[in-house]
Formats: sequence, structure tokens, C-alpha cells
Amino acid sequence: MEGKDYYEDDDWNEDDWERFLQKADVRTAKYVELFETLHNHPDCDNLIAKEMGWDHKYEDCSYKNKSCDNCGKRDECHIFEVNQVFNNAIEYDETTEGDVKKIIAYEKSYNLYIKLSKYFKNRKGVNVDEDVLEAISASSMIPAKIAGGHGMGYEKDTLCGNIANCKRSLKNARKCVYLLEIVRAKSTCPDRDINILISEAIKVEREVLKWIEYLRSRIWWR
Repeated sequence: MEGKDYYEDDDWNEDDWERFLQKADVRTAKYVELFETLHNHPDCDNLIAKEMGWDHKYEDCSYKNKSCDNCGKRDECHIFEVNQVFNNAIEYDETTEGDVKKIIAYEKSYNLYIKLSKYFKNRKGVNVDEDVLEAISASSMIPAKIAGGHGMGYEKDTLCGNIANCKRSLKNARKCVYLLEIVRAKSTCPDRDINILISEAIKVEREVLKWIEYLRSRIWWR
């Protein structure tokens, strides 16, 4: 997709989706920063919209067409970008939440997050350690990214987006292991306890990698 219009009909691969997600990350971070600065301002929404480049929606956008298809600015429009993800995502139904729990990588990573949270919660001094807090945060993102990918679906137009989300899950799994190893080096927790937690985090990392490999095996069109 590189060098082409972002919204051509070509199927996106993992790299295309990763670029899209990185772009979304940057814009999300910018929005959060603006909101934290301006949330008490009486004209907060309009100021943020202007800084984010969304003000044309109220001024120059061909909104009367009731469709982005005829809008000449859609390739510059963050709203259109977001709509593409939601338009391609599977519709939510009552089985969606239950289905994601059947994914072993999701189940094990969610359990890891709960275990880390409970273990460090009541350990005085350790529960405010920056590396501990980051490890818990990273562990929470492992199942979250798997669920996000699951929500995108498994069809031809979204499967690589699913994989891109799961690759972010894997990145957080590796980050969690790394941070737990730092915590172990500080000797603030019993070695036996922290070794068990690290071992479980490594198992989660392997399960996420296995899940990614399975998803890649479903790409039949290459």
C-alpha cells in the first residue's frame, strides 16, 4: 500500500494496518494531551477540533452529501479513517464476548493480569514501584489487544488488522516479561514468587505468538 492512496480497494497487509494503527496512536496521544490542557475551557470541543484538523467538518466538508464517498477531503479526514475500521469490523452480537474467551492466549493473558494485580496490590512499597505498575499495565494490554483484533474479525478485509493488533499484544507480553525481570533484580519480592510470575508471563508470550501464527495460516489469498 505504500505510495498509494490510503483508501484504494487493495487488501491491506500487516504492515499497512500497522502504519494505520501507528498513525492513530499519534493522533490519540495528541487528542489526550489537548483534552488534558483544554478540558476546563468553555470552548473545549471546538478548540480541540481545530487543533486536530477536524474543523473543516463544520466549514468546508461536503456533509450535505450524507456520505464520505463524495467528499474531496476524505483522505485527510480522521473521522473517515475511523469509519473505515468500524465499517470493516464485524457486528457485535451476544456471542462475541464469549467467543474471545475461548482464545487460549486471551484467557491466559487475562488471568496473568489478574494475578499480577492481586499479587502486588498489598505488597507495601512494591505496589507503587514504577516498574511493577508498568508491568501490570503491559499485562492488561495483552488481552485487550487480542480482544481488539477479535472484534475486527477474520474476513479477508480485516484479518491482517486482527493480526496487527495481536502483534501489539505480543509486544506488551514481551514488555511485561522484561519489566518483571527488572523487578526480580531489585530483590523486593521473594525470588520464588517472582520466578513463577515471570514463567507464567513467558507462557503467555508463547501463546500469543501461537495465536498470531494461527491467524497467519488463515491468509489463503497470498
